[in-house]
Amino acid sequence: MTHVVVFRPELTELIVFDLEAFVPGCDRRRKTGASLAVNPYRKDHTLLGGVVYRARPLLGEVSADYQHHWIWSDGSEEEVVKNLYHHFTEIWKPLAAKKRIHCDPVVAGIGISTFDLPFLTAKCQEYEVAPPEEIYETICKLRVVDLATAGIGFLQIPRPVLYPCTHNELANRLLGERDQKPTGKMVWDMVDEKDYSSIEKRCEEEVREMVALMKAMKNACQNDENMKRE
Repeated sequence: MTHVVVFRPELTELIVFDLEAFVPGCDRRRKTGASLAVNPYRKDHTLLGGVVYRARPLLGEVSADYQHHWIWSDGSEEEVVKNLYHHFTEIWKPLAAKKRIHCDPVVAGIGISTFDLPFLTAKCQEYEVAPPEEIYETICKLRVVDLATAGIGFLQIPRPVLYPCTHNELANRLLGERDQKPTGKMVWDMVDEKDYSSIEKRCEEEVREMVALMKAMKNACQNDENMKRE
């Protein structure tokens, strides 16, 4: 029997978010083999903050309209972590009585399965924002839509293996003409220069593009399905 997921508008919750982290100078050229330099378990690797968009898309309701959380405004990394975690606890509250057939909350972004979600989970554990089993239930049981992998089929880039897309690759393909997103390592320089407003602007623009990409990808899938039916 095919398992069908039911999407009730009042129970369909979505979070789209992006985090920024700081890597100290001594670790920026550390040779680990990975392209991702940040590691929440290394000394002074700091969660600077991020931007959260939270909504019930089938009702057109937005509960967090590109909400910012940063250490320079919230007061500390711990406060940022607590405030970000609060968004994830809130998304589950309306679903306490939902049945298994109803969709779980969706968390989306680009590269979130590699960086944002693991990093936030580690920081939540570090600051003991909740018992470990509760943190797992709250963050790790969301339905993850990492656009970096979901978007592979939308690109016409020949590669020898399936490999995650970059933000620019996806946006260039689906959103048309736009300014190119610079590497995230620029954020470290912005922190060194205390250019916090540029970090905030960059992060919000990324989340706005992620929301636009989700809509473009969903529309493309629906159009393809309609063509098959015809």
